[in-house]
Amino acid sequence: MVLPINSLWVVDTGITGHGVNFTRVSLFMNAIFGIFVLSLINPWIKRYVPKFALDSSDMVLIYVMLCVSSAIAGHDMIQRLFPLIGHAFYFAAPENDWQELFHRYVPRWLVVTDKSVLAGYYKDRGTFYDNTFYIAEYFNAWVIPCLAWCTVIIALLVCMLGINLLVRKHWTAHERLSYPLAQIPLDIINNGPRLFKTRLIWIGFAISLVFNLVNGIHTLFPIAPNIFYGRYLLSQYFTTKPWSALGWIPIEFHPFAIGLAFFMPLDLSFSCWFFYWFWRMERVVGTVFSGGSLLAGFPFTWEQSIGTCAAILFMTLWGLRSTGREILQSFFRMPTTAERFAGPAQRTGDNQRGIPGNRAEIRHYRWAVFSIFASMSYLIGFCYVAGMSVWVAAVFFLIFFGLSTVVTRIRVEAGYPMHDFAFRPEDIVVTGFGTQAIGPTSLTLFSYLHFFTYAHRSNPQPHQLEAFRLADRMNLSINGLLIAGILIATVVGAIAACWAYLHTAYRYQGSTWPGWPIFNRLQNWLSYPRGTDIKSLIFMGGGFGIGLGFLIMRRLFIWWPFHPAGYVIGGTWSLNLLWFSIFISWLTKLIILRFGGLRQHRQASAFFIGLVLGEFVTASFWGAVGTILGQATYRFI
Repeated sequence: MVLPINSLWVVDTGITGHGVNFTRVSLFMNAIFGIFVLSLINPWIKRYVPKFALDSSDMVLIYVMLCVSSAIAGHDMIQRLFPLIGHAFYFAAPENDWQELFHRYVPRWLVVTDKSVLAGYYKDRGTFYDNTFYIAEYFNAWVIPCLAWCTVIIALLVCMLGINLLVRKHWTAHERLSYPLAQIPLDIINNGPRLFKTRLIWIGFAISLVFNLVNGIHTLFPIAPNIFYGRYLLSQYFTTKPWSALGWIPIEFHPFAIGLAFFMPLDLSFSCWFFYWFWRMERVVGTVFSGGSLLAGFPFTWEQSIGTCAAILFMTLWGLRSTGREILQSFFRMPTTAERFAGPAQRTGDNQRGIPGNRAEIRHYRWAVFSIFASMSYLIGFCYVAGMSVWVAAVFFLIFFGLSTVVTRIRVEAGYPMHDFAFRPEDIVVTGFGTQAIGPTSLTLFSYLHFFTYAHRSNPQPHQLEAFRLADRMNLSINGLLIAGILIATVVGAIAACWAYLHTAYRYQGSTWPGWPIFNRLQNWLSYPRGTDIKSLIFMGGGFGIGLGFLIMRRLFIWWPFHPAGYVIGGTWSLNLLWFSIFISWLTKLIILRFGGLRQHRQASAFFIGLVLGEFVTASFWGAVGTILGQATYRFI
């Protein structure tokens, strides 16, 4: 029952405005709130009902299952899928010519076409409809599309899980990535109520609590005062050319972002805000020299960022070459390099500590390879049955999982508070091959696959990997129970998210976003065919060279301050909201390390944990109030 209720809460706050959309930020607020509450009541359970008490492994399992189910129900998955399922048929009109353009390319088992069913979803006041999903006609119309898309979601997450099992040991044991965002759930699970014995945590918690309570009351009762409500626009001072090209520059204060950014490595937080301004200065330069068509569209932020992501992926795969060699040796039953030099206990031991060459790790590798192959085969086969060319489907999913792995890498290395990477594989395929080579059927199906490709804000892959990291840090086994918990949350979470969305949409109103921009894009593709975009590919290549150069410089010179992840993050939309908070956190951390050293840094971290907890707890409180009352409440982001 917990997972369906959690999915309903995530969907309700996400599409109705009853609270903050929990899955827009990197750490899911509802999951942190859930384990925070459990950690507070667990000592009482141990004292009075010990058989129901939770240990560390239980808490990790609950946390990851909440994260996985929330990701599926989240902002960039289910909340984008359902607005697409009926949109093209309900809003087709002679003016947009959608019926003639692409209706014949849409498999009917993936969509709902009956306008009498969709009227209840869209709350069309001019047509009779029932104000509930629980009508036989409605249920029968939605059940087949829901089951079909659930299989896609399950296959996606199984493939992500396989990739994580392949990269986990190398990123953790060899590269020693810091996993900054895992620090807060780790402290909650390990310490529980003991966290609040530190005065600095109380101070940080109280600041965020007061900030959000006051602003929340102001939202419900506008006559009440507020604190820093709204935003300050720095761009209002740059209104003439070429400085107007700087664009929209808000200055916002977000306690959670300040808290999370404190755990970012210093060079990465510096790179984020530095490249935020670097990209804007490039726009100014582009405005000055944009007289010719060659520089039209400069600085090609999207293209350069994709190229940099490709460089990060290339170096990631290069770093995994020894793991690939171990996997090949294990499949051919050859002893690995580690096993040839290991003692008998290591060769026969079946422990789960991630020691190179042990049998448990090799079993994980074999399961991972099989799951990747099986899920990729299913996804490509699904798309083929739906009408997509096999080569298009293969290229599409290879690009998607490559980008998803880069997003995961950036998250576990940088800990950016909101990964908003709008690098859609369908746009990359169209850029590389053109619309005519892809074909109208594949282009149409791209529009429906958009629900998991948009911005990766609720991408489940980083949360799966962080669950393994939590288990490693607490000396827990990466065993079948943890993996089974992730798989159960995947299956149950997919079905529960479909139910939660339809229940909420028919009770209030279903969203039409992103239906309009996606099908308008499809209309443009089909009406105005295009070939390969050579200019964009050139800038992608330039981004690849820049990213590779940054990575090489980081390996050669320890003082090199720039990270390619910051180059990618600097061009994302979400940094508009967070750059100032990240700058404050970076400057504070720099001063503490410079004048107080590591000891003062460790002590100060309690204050920043308090900032995050205070904002997430109050956000969850206002979300619960909004869901119960059916009323819009305070949304700080």
